[in-house]
Amino acid sequence: MLSNNSKYHPSIIAIAIADFIRGFTRYPLWILISIYLLTVRHMGYLDIGIIFLLQSVFTVPFSIYGGRISDISGRRGLALLMPILLLFTYLAFFFVVYRNLSIIAVTAMMIVISILNNVQYNVGNSILTDLSSESQRLNSFSLVRVLSNAGIGAGLIFSGFTAILNPAYFFLAPVFGSFIEIFIIFRYVPESLPKTHELGESTRHVFSLRKDRVLILVSLVLAFSGLFSSMFESPLLPLYLTSRFDYPELQITALYAVNTLIVILFQFRVNALSRKIGEVYTYAIGLIIYSASYFIFGVTGIFGILLVNAAMLTLGENMTSQFSQVFISRIAPENRRGEYFGYSSAIFSFIFPFSPFIGTLLLQIFHPHPLLLWGIISAACVIMAIISLTLVRVIPKPDAAT
Repeated sequence: MLSNNSKYHPSIIAIAIADFIRGFTRYPLWILISIYLLTVRHMGYLDIGIIFLLQSVFTVPFSIYGGRISDISGRRGLALLMPILLLFTYLAFFFVVYRNLSIIAVTAMMIVISILNNVQYNVGNSILTDLSSESQRLNSFSLVRVLSNAGIGAGLIFSGFTAILNPAYFFLAPVFGSFIEIFIIFRYVPESLPKTHELGESTRHVFSLRKDRVLILVSLVLAFSGLFSSMFESPLLPLYLTSRFDYPELQITALYAVNTLIVILFQFRVNALSRKIGEVYTYAIGLIIYSASYFIFGVTGIFGILLVNAAMLTLGENMTSQFSQVFISRIAPENRRGEYFGYSSAIFSFIFPFSPFIGTLLLQIFHPHPLLLWGIISAACVIMAIISLTLVRVIPKPDAAT
């Protein structure tokens, strides 16, 4: 295990680089597909929200069993298998979009991609937890997040320019990205399952509402917080900016690129703050900043102000996003890390998918009243900030975690 002052494990750096590739090649797709469904396939806001809802709901059983498999048979096998399957799935997705095939085909591709991405995400979290000490874990997850956002920023700019020619062209990017990921994982990410882990040990543990109540509480608070705080990463914001202000893809992706720049510049500074005031308090303050930023979206549509607002929103994101993984890693027993991340992800998949549905529903109802639309979301973030303070009692500090 690494000491407090040691450098990152080489495999953590490799995973962070792989996340850079994923951010560059995959993240812009949800923005492009939202605009594609609205402007090319002429779907309604609520219909688009339902598709995104289905995309996430179907991941629930795979989140649970993927985590258990990684605890029993190891992480490396699944870590290698996922990008291989995603390579072929993204290739099929490009064909479906490029040829404007049926909405059923588009939805099916989105569901399969969501399932594979979710399993890959949970396995990656387990590997990061295995390879990092308690005191280094926040910075390890943050390193991955920073490089992921660097990739997202580059990908958003690149996708904005490709959208001028044909948005469908960018759907090939994840195909090449998955190929690079396969090489990185094969070459630099060994099996990380602890050597002290007994074969089949995790199978003796049965998930219990009573015994695992801390996991349930933490996951519910994080999921409901994310339900509202992550509205900017749902179809709501791009659909709102497109339909109300006629902003083109290039301007919308530029707005999200500012988001990634702030992550890169300030993430580790926020980590230093969390060590001073506490991780849970940092999380609650982040939700308050989210609230203020969403309120501003309802006040103005001036693009320059929106750029500054996106920067402020990202400060809130810096204070909350990485803790979704860090809090679970703090409470997870060593022999059940994959299972804990899997169950937490499953709870997220029951709640978080309603974010695009709620967002598009609010947009359809309150489109003429933006202050009311964004005010509801802003108020919800304040409520969750207050509720999140209950986690102070159950999240161990870095030097006392399991």
